[in-house]
Amino acid sequence: MDTIIEKAKQLFLKSIDNFGSDPYRLKTHVPEVERWAKYLLTKYKADKEIVLISVWFHDIGHYPLPYNEDHAIRSEKIAKQFLENNNYTKTKEVLHCIRAHRCNDIPPETIEAKIVAFCDSASHITDPVYFNMAKDFKIENRKGVIDKIKRDYRDLGFFPEIQQELKPLVESWENLIKIYEQIDFI
Repeated sequence: MDTIIEKAKQLFLKSIDNFGSDPYRLKTHVPEVERWAKYLLTKYKADKEIVLISVWFHDIGHYPLPYNEDHAIRSEKIAKQFLENNNYTKTKEVLHCIRAHRCNDIPPETIEAKIVAFCDSASHITDPVYFNMAKDFKIENRKGVIDKIKRDYRDLGFFPEIQQELKPLVESWENLIKIYEQIDFI
C-alpha cells in the first residue's frame, strides 16, 4: 500500500511527465530537497510526514507553463486538492510549508516549514542550479543569479550552524558566477 508521501511523489513525477518537459529541472531538484529534508529530520524534532509531503509538493505549481501566478500559490492549491481527496488530517500544516517555502509573502512559522524552506535553499547550493541559471539567463540578467544565491543563503539562517558549514560553498558559487559573467558568448 502506498503511503501518502509516496502518492505525493508519484503525483509530482506524473505532473512533469504530463507536461512533457522539465525546464526547471525539478526531477533533480526535488529529490535533492528530499535528501536535505531527511538529513535535517535526523537533527531536529519535526513531523516527518508533513515535511516530506511538503517537499514533493512545494514546486509542483511550476507546471504547466505558462502561468501568471506565484508557483507557491499554485503548488498550495494542487496540494490542497490532493490532501482533501486523500482525507489527510494535517492539510493546514502541509499547506503552510508549501506556501512559506520561498520566504516571500508568508514566513515559515513552524519547524516543518523552516525545514522545507531551508532544504529548498540548501538544495540549490548542492546542485548545479546556479550554473544552469547563469547559462540559461541572458548576459544582462546574470546579476539575478548572484541575488538568488544571496536569498538562498539568507534562508539558511533558520539553522545557523548548518548555514555556517555551507558558507564556503556559497562563496564559491558567487565567485564562479562572477567569473562566468566575464565570459563573452558572442
